[in-house]
Amino acid sequence: MSGNSFVIAPLSPQEKISVAIDGLHASRTTVISKSTASDHLSMITIHVHEHGLSRDDLSKAIDILTRPSSLRKSQALQLLKLLYPREKVDDDVVIRIVGCLGVGQGKADQLVQVNLLRWLVLIQPFLKSQKILSKVYHILFVHLSYESTRQWIAHLLFLSTKRRDIRPWRIQYLLEMQNKYRESQHLTGLLLLYKEYFPEIVIDRFAKLRGAIFKYPDPQFLSIIHEVHAGANALSSEVPSFPRDGLSNLKRRKLNIPEMITLDVSEKSVTVEELSTLASFAKNIDRVSLPAQVGSVLRDDRMVKRILVNRPSQRAWARLNTWIASSLREELDDAEENGHHGEGLLGELLARSYDLCLYIKELLVSVEDFLCIYLPRWDGVRHRSTVFKLLLLMPVRRWEIIDRDITSPLTAIFQKDTENWSFRYDYLVFLEDLLRSYLVRCGKVREVDGLSRAEVIKTMSSLFAHWESMFKKVSYSDPAATEIQGASLYMYSVVQMYVDN
Repeated sequence: MSGNSFVIAPLSPQEKISVAIDGLHASRTTVISKSTASDHLSMITIHVHEHGLSRDDLSKAIDILTRPSSLRKSQALQLLKLLYPREKVDDDVVIRIVGCLGVGQGKADQLVQVNLLRWLVLIQPFLKSQKILSKVYHILFVHLSYESTRQWIAHLLFLSTKRRDIRPWRIQYLLEMQNKYRESQHLTGLLLLYKEYFPEIVIDRFAKLRGAIFKYPDPQFLSIIHEVHAGANALSSEVPSFPRDGLSNLKRRKLNIPEMITLDVSEKSVTVEELSTLASFAKNIDRVSLPAQVGSVLRDDRMVKRILVNRPSQRAWARLNTWIASSLREELDDAEENGHHGEGLLGELLARSYDLCLYIKELLVSVEDFLCIYLPRWDGVRHRSTVFKLLLLMPVRRWEIIDRDITSPLTAIFQKDTENWSFRYDYLVFLEDLLRSYLVRCGKVREVDGLSRAEVIKTMSSLFAHWESMFKKVSYSDPAATEIQGASLYMYSVVQMYVDN
C-alpha cells in the first residue's frame, strides 16, 4: 500500500449471504423492488447450499417470513427453500413461527405458514432443544382446526407427542375432528399414536393408513444440511456438532416396552398369554388375539412374532411400525439431550428391533426411516454392530437412494475420522457383506424389490465402485490392513460373475 491507496478485501461467501439477508430484511420497513429482491435471493442461492445460514442470518430470514414485509409471496417462498441452518436452531425461531399461525392482521400468508411448518418438520432433528416442541404443543394442537396447515401441524405433534401430552379432552377433540374429516390420514395417524399409548381409552376402530404418512418429507435436505455442517466444522472449532452435551446427573431409567396384556377378548378368543407350546399355537392360530399394545413383541416373545408372521395383518404391522417409530424417536431425543448417559436405551431398542427384523427377514419401514435420519447424526462408534446389521436387512434399492441415505453419511465418518481404523475396517466389511447379501437375494431372478435386473446390476456395480474407492483410501500401514488387502479381487470377481450371468 502506498500513499492513501488501500485494498478492500473481498467478501467471504458467508458475508455475501449476510449482506443479501440484510437487503431482504429491509423489506420489513421499506419497499424494495422486485429486481433488488431477486438479486439478493440469487446471491443467497449461490452460496447457501455450501455455507448455510448463520444463527443471526436465519433469525433475520424468519423475521422476514413471519412478520409483514414488502417481499412478494413468490419471493418469500423462494427464501423459504434456502433456509439451511449451519448451527443448531434456537427455540426463538420455533416460537416465532408458531406465533405467526392463524388468520388475522399481522399473521403470515397461509401458503407461507404451510411451508414454514413443513420446514419445522425438516429441521426438527436439528433443534437446539427438542423440548421446545413440547412447550408449544398446546398451541399447535389448537391449530389442527385449520385445514390448510393440518398436515404439518399433525406431523409436528406426531414428532413431539409424549405420554404426558395425551389428555382425555385431546382424545375427544381428535375423535370429533376425525369423524368430521374422515379422509384426513394425518388425523387418523395421530389418533393411532394416541391409541398406542392408551389402547384402553382410544377404543374406536379406524380405517387403515395409506403409506407412511409421517415419513421424513425431504431426505435430500438432510444431505445438504450434513454437507453444510461438515464444512462449518472444518472452518471453525466453535461450530457445535449435533450430538448434544449431556447431563451428568441423569437418573437411570428402563426401556419402556409395553406389558403383554390382551384386552377386549370375546368368549371364542384365545389370548397370547394362554399359548405355551407350538401345538397350542397351531391349534388356535385363527382365534388368538394380539396384545393391546403390539409393541410388546419386542419383549422377546416368540408367540407374538409367530402370530404377526403366520397370520399377517396390515393393521397390526401399521400399529407396530407406529410404536417403534415413536419409541426410537423418543429414545434418540433423550440420548441427544442427555449425552452418553441416554445412549444405552437407544442401543437396547435398536438391538431389540434388529432381533425382530432378523426373525421376519426384512427391515421394518419404521426402522429404515429412523436410520435415514440417524446416520447423518451418528458418530460411527455407538451401536455400530447393530446399525450395520440393520442396514444389511434393507431392501435392494437404486444406487442413488443407497448413496443418499447410507453411503454418503457413512463416508463422511470414514473420511473425517482418519485415526479411527476400527470404523474404517468395519465399514469396508459392511460394504462387502452388503454386496454378498444382494448377490444371495438377487440370484438369477428378473426383478428384486421392484427393481429390474438392469437396475440391480447398476446398483451392485456402483456399490462395488464405492467399496473400491474407500478401499484405496486405507493406508497399508494401518493395523490389520492385511485382513482386507485380498478382498478387492474377490469382490470384483463376485460382482462380475453376477453381471455376466
